[in-house]
Amino acid sequence: MSQRKTHGAPITRVQVTLIHVAKGELGIDDDTYRDMLQEMFGAGSSKDLSAAEADDLLEEFKARGFRVVSRHPRPAKKRPQGKNVVHLASAAEIDKLNAVASLIRWRVANGLALFLEKRLAIKGGRVRTAREAYLAIEALKKMFENGMVKAHGPEWWTMRHAPEIEEYIHRHAPAEFRDLMGKVYKR
Repeated sequence: MSQRKTHGAPITRVQVTLIHVAKGELGIDDDTYRDMLQEMFGAGSSKDLSAAEADDLLEEFKARGFRVVSRHPRPAKKRPQGKNVVHLASAAEIDKLNAVASLIRWRVANGLALFLEKRLAIKGGRVRTAREAYLAIEALKKMFENGMVKAHGPEWWTMRHAPEIEEYIHRHAPAEFRDLMGKVYKR
């Protein structure tokens, strides 16, 4: 073992393992490997390297074609569960809320904010959590559908409408209207 001084944190076990995996995958024999260590760092073994030097050696191996690929990919993170956990509304949820709200003819300019505040008790009329987003989207869908029934009758699902309303119909139509829609829309 060499008696050389390293500066910084010592090499980690993960780095030692990666260096030896890279050496094997690149087909580097022991003599060539030891010559590399001596030439690059003045070391006789990977265990004599600092963490920074090990990173430099791994970068050299990557330049020669080594790729770190996990054999066991980590599972996707699940949202934490529990009664005290609050999830913020995602951008997709906010976009969907705005899309459904745009289908409704509001009587006042800030109608959506007033609706959210008065009907759903969402402070300031601004959706912040995933639960608020869900409740708001479902309430707006029901409000829109009730308005369409009032304006066009219960079979409004089967009528021709503006493209954004037709998009809504294709996403949310009840099963009993799907066959009739195919005859009307002929897509």
